[in-house]
Amino acid sequence: MSTVTSVRSSLAEFDERRLLLLATFLPLAAFFTLVWAIPIAYALGMSLFENPTRAASFAGLSNYVEILTAEQFPLFLWNSVLYAVSTTVFSLLLGLGLALVVNQQIRGGSVLRTMMIFPYLLPTLVVIFIWQFLFDPNIGVVNQWLVDFGVVADPIAFFSTIEWAMAAVAVTSVWKFGSFAFFILLARLQAIDPNLYERARVEGASTWQAFRDITVPHLRGAILIILLVRGIWMFNKFDIIYLSTRGGPLNATTTLPIRVYELAFNEVNFGAATALAGIMFFLLAGVAVVYFRVFEPEKEVTH
Repeated sequence: MSTVTSVRSSLAEFDERRLLLLATFLPLAAFFTLVWAIPIAYALGMSLFENPTRAASFAGLSNYVEILTAEQFPLFLWNSVLYAVSTTVFSLLLGLGLALVVNQQIRGGSVLRTMMIFPYLLPTLVVIFIWQFLFDPNIGVVNQWLVDFGVVADPIAFFSTIEWAMAAVAVTSVWKFGSFAFFILLARLQAIDPNLYERARVEGASTWQAFRDITVPHLRGAILIILLVRGIWMFNKFDIIYLSTRGGPLNATTTLPIRVYELAFNEVNFGAATALAGIMFFLLAGVAVVYFRVFEPEKEVTH
């Protein structure tokens, strides 16, 4: 009789656990289905038609072939990669440098920490106005300094020249988004046990050795997260480039998101636009898979 009772008790506990699991999992699954799976499936389905907004025939993969074989597709892809990599890396370096300075408990560190949040909070349009003013060839202070110190003979129209437009957009982006890396890295730095540095100092380790053997390993997880999240974010970034250069001059700053906009709203080719968006999705998904296979960031949580 006791055996039957224990079995029934076990079954009841199993049913409760299963119900709890379903009650926890089903809302989450429904949420992701509604806001993630269905929109992606719908967009990928649209890319298989010539013009999904009208009664158009099924095009299959012809939109993808058209995009991939376009003469300027390598340029747009290169611009996207260049913009994403440069802004992510320099934002990381800027954030790391400032985080290391503030973490030293220097005088004015709290003021610097407060000031770092301002660029991130400013509207994108305001940030662009600021940097267009700073880079202005007639009244901009950057050109004035460059000419006064003899770096250049004549002022440079940074946002309007093929050679400098991407660099100007990248500098604008780094200034605005550098605080993202700063606050993540500063929080991780402040979580490192100070006794580790004291022990290293007693054992004769130099500042560089302490940074290499203590700081960098503790920051590895945060750095990897910043590279992934900020890299994907900047690859998909649209507003800063479009509002500052419209993708010009002569497609010098036209990235894949800018091209999607042009196909959809300038050329009214929604089939090609959704196909290009699908290509971006598959590219980023592939990068994410390689990232998790190579760097294994989940180990940072378990160790």
